[in-house]
Amino acid sequence: MLNGASRSHLANGAALLLVIGLAAVLTTGGTLATAEHRMLGTPTSTPTVTNTPTPTATTTPTFTPTPTFTPTRTPTPTSTPTPTVTPTVATPTPESASAHLWLLAPIGPDATGDRQPQSYFPYGATGGGKYHLHHGGDYMNPAGTPVLAAASGTVIVAGNDKTTVYGLEPDFYGNLVIQELDRQFQGRPVYVLYGHMSQVNVRVGQHLDAGEVVGRVGATGVAIGNHLHLEVRIDANTYQNTRNVALWLRPDPGQGVIAGLLVDAKGKPILETPITFFHAAEPGKWWRQTQTYGQGDINGDDALGENFVLPYVPAGEYIVKAKVGDKSYTQHVTVVPGEVAFVRLVAGK
Repeated sequence: MLNGASRSHLANGAALLLVIGLAAVLTTGGTLATAEHRMLGTPTSTPTVTNTPTPTATTTPTFTPTPTFTPTRTPTPTSTPTPTVTPTVATPTPESASAHLWLLAPIGPDATGDRQPQSYFPYGATGGGKYHLHHGGDYMNPAGTPVLAAASGTVIVAGNDKTTVYGLEPDFYGNLVIQELDRQFQGRPVYVLYGHMSQVNVRVGQHLDAGEVVGRVGATGVAIGNHLHLEVRIDANTYQNTRNVALWLRPDPGQGVIAGLLVDAKGKPILETPITFFHAAEPGKWWRQTQTYGQGDINGDDALGENFVLPYVPAGEYIVKAKVGDKSYTQHVTVVPGEVAFVRLVAGK
């Protein structure tokens, strides 16, 4: 049996144990609470890591669609077709040659001589090297035959060429007239020269209509016999700017023109060679003849690049023949009224 002191001592010990136990529980509960708080704290801080939607900053790549707008601006390359429009500025070869068949005959229908350029001494001929390279077409007629304006235009030269050179040398054309035509070709100025006249009937600055009298046939300057020398110049009024007048003269109704090129197997033009023409219905019967151009500063048509021309050809079927060495070369050609028919002969093939 415990006395009062023992009981009091035991009670004090139990109270002390109870306080120690409670402190231990509170202490344990405190650490658990703190540990639990830390565990919950770290996950909630991981959401801030998931805020590293720096991936969603990959939306800035989705702004790369704006670069894809530059493909739609590739219409600027597709506007490169506009260069392909420029070829259409160059007119088709036969069409452009036919387009300048508009000069009228400079010799009237009542004349007793030629109304067409002579084929024995055509443009580009030298007469086998005996004469200067011919830059025009000749009309053999008696002295005094009226020379008519081949087109409307203004007289820019009237008189002679003794002091001012319009040909190869002074006094080359003798009495002459040069007209700048009203009509241009593809925006380029065109000039017509009338040479070797016995008389000049116009003055500088005078405007002439087609068919008006320019002067009279003669043999002044470097000329053999009475004739008119008719010349066409394009771009500039110079001896170096001539073209074959036969490709500028308007054919009579129902007629056309034959232009052609005679070349060797390497494509080089063959000089001063006779070109003979036959009606296709009569291949053995010689009809007309001309010859190819000679060597020198002679120009073919810009579109055709020909080296022979036969004007005033009635519409129909023809055979064109050239003899080179001991061989003959032929081509068939169809002439249409008001048009230029082109033929190419290649020797050595």
